[in-house]
Amino acid sequence: MILSHGRLTFPAAHHDTGRQMLQGLAAQTRTEPGCLLYLVSENLDVPGQFVITEQWASMGEMQTHLALPGVAEAVAAVQSMGVNDLSITAWEAGTETKIM
Repeated sequence: MILSHGRLTFPAAHHDTGRQMLQGLAAQTRTEPGCLLYLVSENLDVPGQFVITEQWASMGEMQTHLALPGVAEAVAAVQSMGVNDLSITAWEAGTETKIM
């Protein structure tokens, strides 16, 4: 399983537009093969900052997602809104351990 953490911060003028765009991207991504979780959260301590948590069945399926035209369009859109801190980090997880 692949775990991923992304972060981006929208300038104040684009908070609402960014939120709506990320909601649409999340809804679409959740329908893709191999997507186990795609969660967008707003950082309450940093206005306009969003955190994206993902789980994918495999790195190949995550890379397929990242290669889709809609993802490139979303990246271009956030950059055009002045986002300059977009980051994504992924880890390959080992054996799942249920805690509760």
